[in-house]
Amino acid sequence: MAQEQGIAKMDLTYIEKAVMMGNSLYSTDWQKGVLYLTNMNIWFSQGEGWTTIPLKNVSMIGREVTGAIKAKAMKTTGTSHVLIIDYVQPSSVSQSSTASSIALLAGPESVINTLKTYLQTMCGTSLKTQSLSDIDKKMLYMLNTGVVDLQKLSFLIGTDMDTITKSFQTLREHGMCDVGGVLTTAGVKKIKEMM
Repeated sequence: MAQEQGIAKMDLTYIEKAVMMGNSLYSTDWQKGVLYLTNMNIWFSQGEGWTTIPLKNVSMIGREVTGAIKAKAMKTTGTSHVLIIDYVQPSSVSQSSTASSIALLAGPESVINTLKTYLQTMCGTSLKTQSLSDIDKKMLYMLNTGVVDLQKLSFLIGTDMDTITKSFQTLREHGMCDVGGVLTTAGVKKIKEMM
């Protein structure tokens, strides 16, 4: 059996089990504490004790943080740098099932970015393996048809230019298209998977 080994210790502000509906945050119980990252778990100090999220239960790291969540974090914690971790935990309703949960971590930008990179590497949920948003998928379809003008894409997809620019960047980071909007082999493969 593998032995748990410490990797990093950091002081952060967090909500271990955040209540969210869509992109809206309803939790306000931010806690200042110590987070330990090991090769097996994320440990959160909770008063006199500890709670953990096993890394094997993490389903997604670094989902996009909305402006509203950043504003709430800034008001409460003094920073808008937030990392969202989606994970599963045993259900409190049924012993044989699990429930989706979300943890929010707030802290200095360099700490949050480093933690995000570590976790994505350790959990195998790098940016390339995380799923595309609906906007990203629409953008991919439109690029596949040859529409590469961002203003036209904004109009056709029905969203603002900032969202289109971020989506284009996401597709490039995923290796789905080049700088000119031409689909790569990975982009063509993704289109075929979605059809």
